[in-house]
Amino acid sequence: MGDYWSQMYDWRNKMNKFMGDDFWTDFQDMFASNGPLVNLYEAGNELICTVYLPGIKKIDDVDVYIHYRTLKVKGQTTMNLKGYRNVQEEYKHGPFERIVELPFPVRDKPIDASYKRGILLIHLHRLIESREEKRSLKITDVDES
Repeated sequence: MGDYWSQMYDWRNKMNKFMGDDFWTDFQDMFASNGPLVNLYEAGNELICTVYLPGIKKIDDVDVYIHYRTLKVKGQTTMNLKGYRNVQEEYKHGPFERIVELPFPVRDKPIDASYKRGILLIHLHRLIESREEKRSLKITDVDES
């Protein structure tokens, strides 16, 4: 599955180079997401993602996937008000999937996630690639011992 996300990310980068980085922003309203609302907050090398998820019965029913610059949240929300009919619905219930491009690559570890009062909070850390020179590893000859 990791290869799929990598291919999708590469495809989007190629399209952005061809069409321009802001090409898709004009179409955002046309492709309204059925998924939950997401806010991103950045401070230095840390990123907080909050996902609005009212109606989660068991948090184990929510799956979160992180890969490089992509966050995917998938699950199901429910709202059972027996004897009532829905008159107005501004936030959706039922199965959902939301994919969000993150502002920078993130590490696989540490990742902390918590759920409180309808908000899923995911704490991520920037992936900082080492620019140090690669060091030679000393090899011990076991036969000479």
